[in-house]
Amino acid sequence: MERVTVRLSSGISIWPAGRLMLTLASAAMLCWAVTGCSLGVMAGKLLMGDPKQKAAFRAATGTDLTKGKDSLLIICSAPHGILAQFPSLQVDMADRISRNLETRGVKVVSSDQVASWYDEHGEWGDFKELAEAFEADYIMNVQLQKFTYRVPDSENLMQGIAEGRISVTQTSYSKKKSRPGAIFERGFQLQFPTSYPVPRENRSEQIFIEGFQDRLALHLSQFLYDHHLSETVH
Repeated sequence: MERVTVRLSSGISIWPAGRLMLTLASAAMLCWAVTGCSLGVMAGKLLMGDPKQKAAFRAATGTDLTKGKDSLLIICSAPHGILAQFPSLQVDMADRISRNLETRGVKVVSSDQVASWYDEHGEWGDFKELAEAFEADYIMNVQLQKFTYRVPDSENLMQGIAEGRISVTQTSYSKKKSRPGAIFERGFQLQFPTSYPVPRENRSEQIFIEGFQDRLALHLSQFLYDHHLSETVH
């Protein structure tokens, strides 16, 4: 039986390797149960590493967009009530998501060109004309249903809440053999920060909103690329 030498403050002890691993794992699990125990996180990574999580889109469709073979067009839509308060939100979110995905190797249609197309047409339509204009293989539609940063009954506090759905549609330009149409849909909900609101005196509204948008864009981007569990945005 393989044995491991462990140096303790009281002397040197020789343990069976299996028993040592079981003891370390038990200690990590016990510490993990304690809220805010960073030692548990460290011990878990030492024992199991930081595993990668398969992208929800790849798991559902078998397509890995980070290979850069298929082009993705990103659009964002929101109700008039949200756009009245955040006029540039649709463009800002599409741009942020595009930049995130481009750094991961996804072939993204220029968000500036897509925004110009929308300005000319005034609506997204059924995506057929949009897909033809850019010969996109897939269209990712982010449908925001809620986007707010004001804490009810607390004018001095800010905490972002976003809710909605994303859908990915395969177009007739796709090289895949399956028929065109929606092939992936997920709901999303995000709170920023997750723990507690931010006092207004600590951060300007503009900086807070930009940070909120960046966090939401990263959360939505992670549906499309593999990432380490420690990087997951909830």
